[in-house]
Amino acid sequence: MLKYKIGLILVLAILAGLILIPHKPDAAPAAKVKWHTYKAGTDLARRQNKNMVIYFHADWCTYCGQMERETFGDAAVIEMLNNRAIAIKVDVDIEKRVARQFGVRGLPATFLLLNNGEQIGPLPGFIPPRAYLAMLSRILSQT
Repeated sequence: MLKYKIGLILVLAILAGLILIPHKPDAAPAAKVKWHTYKAGTDLARRQNKNMVIYFHADWCTYCGQMERETFGDAAVIEMLNNRAIAIKVDVDIEKRVARQFGVRGLPATFLLLNNGEQIGPLPGFIPPRAYLAMLSRILSQT
């Protein structure tokens, strides 16, 4: 029942983000997401008691490239990831064990690991910046 409620909240947050959050795409933001490797990121999150956003990708994945350019190139998304969570980037071709551990079946895929140990995900596919920001805002504001 809890997973159903979380899923419903995510869908509503994404829809609300598409409709309600004003968004101006940035041509070239000055900042970038501070990505960490899986090992370094999980260690840092544990030490700082922070939530983790784990992004699974591959170089050959077209939608991963789009997500990196558009979503992770958005100034508001960058600020949210850098200030409210530990951002972890996992290449499924290099870190196959981690991808198997999370049961990644399609790319791109995003998982959130809350500081209380709760896992939210997978959130599969390309997610536009406004929807991604709305989803992160909704989930991270509840922790």
